[in-house]
Parts: sequence; structure tokens; C-alpha cells
Amino acid sequence: QIFNQAMESVQIIDKIKILDRKQPEKKITFNNYLKRSVSKNRIKLGKLNYNKYKDILNKVSKEYNVQTRFIVAVWGIETNYGSYTGNFPVISALTTLAYNGRRANFFRNELLSALQILNYNHVKLENMLGSWAGAMGQSQFMPSSYLRYAQDFNKDGIKDIWNDHNDIFASIAYYLKSHGWDNTRTWGREVIIPKALIENKDNLILKNKSLKTWSELGILNKNGEKLPNIALKADLIFPDGPNEKSYLIYKNFKKIKKYNNSKYYALAVSILSDGIAY
Repeated sequence: QIFNQAMESVQIIDKIKILDRKQPEKKITFNNYLKRSVSKNRIKLGKLNYNKYKDILNKVSKEYNVQTRFIVAVWGIETNYGSYTGNFPVISALTTLAYNGRRANFFRNELLSALQILNYNHVKLENMLGSWAGAMGQSQFMPSSYLRYAQDFNKDGIKDIWNDHNDIFASIAYYLKSHGWDNTRTWGREVIIPKALIENKDNLILKNKSLKTWSELGILNKNGEKLPNIALKADLIFPDGPNEKSYLIYKNFKKIKKYNNSKYYALAVSILSDGIAY
């Protein structure tokens, strides 16, 4: 019955076929990506939403052991705090991609997961909207991720990542927690690298050194102060090359990449979280 009802609604969407095949004309630099993703306005909106939903966020944070600022930052980067979640009918979008896309098997499985969600009655067919690739709600979960990670935090029997902030925040937090989030640590930090180290970078192992070791190599906080003298391990990354911004990243950074496997994305979430909190 669910299958028949859903499939009767399907329309193959030509715009999705075009979007699926469209390749970026040129690689955007990290600095340009950052200006677009972590604007002053997005930080300001983040602070406003942080304060607006503080009570719910604190409850979710206590339950899942994920700091509130990271929950808000993921929400902000994914859907601009829920203001754009996508208006494509998910079943039609996934059917289009399963039938006519580059990754047919992947989207076929996502379509079957979406039908399961309808079968569980968590959302009505007409309200099951998302991005052109089928990511849904304010947390932008693919259907398979919804089945694994969506939460019913207010215990009303529905996992509503479209409209209910209890469920939206809890689902984001549970996703990060499930991938090993450590709420005793942050994501990393922007740093200043001495010129001599940049010149010798090809001979340098850039991974898994303690902050103490990085400090001994002359790396400083972006404000010019010394790094903490602790054994916390960090990797050194240069998203736009060694002559642009440089970052030391910790394990939590890699957990953000589980949400979207992009260095730019994880840095945007991380830097937005700092902007919201400080």
C-alpha cells in the first residue's frame, strides 16, 4: 500500500538529472568558500538561534554529550538554521536518481529507506521534502541516515527532523556522538606557521604530533600566543596551501567530516561554532 501510494506520486524530474551531471566549472578556494559559508550574518543568526533555543540545546547536549555550539553550527551550515531545507519531493528525487543517475544502486537503496520511513508514519508523503539528492529536513539526513540516527527527543512517537527542534538538535547530536564525538575537546585551531617550517614542509610529517611538539617547532596560535603545553595530538592542514590559512585539527574534526566528507565543510562548521560561542 505504501509503495503503491508513493510510486503513484512519482514524477521524473529533469532538473535533478541536470544537477546530477553538472560538474563545478572550477575549484573554489577555501577562503572563498569560508566567506560564503561563515559570513558575519550567519554568525549573527547563529548567536540569535543559540539564545532562542538555549533550553532545548542544553537538554540535548546533556543527553548526548555534544557541545551546543557544534549542534547549532552543523544546523547553520546544512540549512542556514532551517531556512532552506529543499523543496524537492524526496520520493520523486530518489526515483529520478535511481532510474537515471550516475549512482543508481546508492539511490535505489535510499529510495527503499525512504519508503520505510513512510511506512513507520514519521512523515506524510506530501511533507517528505528535501534537497535534489534526497537529503531531508533541517538536519539534511539521507533516508538511510534518518533510519540510523534520527531521534524522537520529545517522545511524541514521531522523529520530526523537518519541524521539531527537539528532534532536529537531538538527531544532529546523536549523529556526532555515534561517530565518537569527544565533548571534552574542541575541533582544533587556526595557527601561524614560521616561514622556515613552510619552506621545509615537504620533509615534515604533518600528522599525529602533540601540541607540545608543534609548539616546539615554532607554531603559534593565530593571536600570536603559544600553544597549550599538552599531549593532545593534532594534524596540520593547509586547505589553500601553506602560504594561506593553516589549522591544527583534533579528532573531533574528523567526526564532523562523517557528516560531510569535505575538509572545507568541516572547517566551516568548526569556525562557525567558534563564532557562535565567542
